[in-house]
Amino acid sequence: MSVIGELKFFLGLQIKQTNQEIFIHQQKYSKKLILKFKMNDCKSMPTPMDPSIGLSKDK
Repeated sequence: MSVIGELKFFLGLQIKQTNQEIFIHQQKYSKKLILKFKMNDCKSMPTPMDPSIGLSKDK
């Protein structure tokens, strides 16, 4: 096996490496979904829903 260069993508995941850390994220995929569903003009929120609200099958 040989090293070609810094890993940027692997199995659809974006990889960002620093000297001390490795970050794995799906920012590109998320942006693609936002455009697909025409939500690029929506207001962003840090938390999309109140985490204390419970969900049930009835609602």
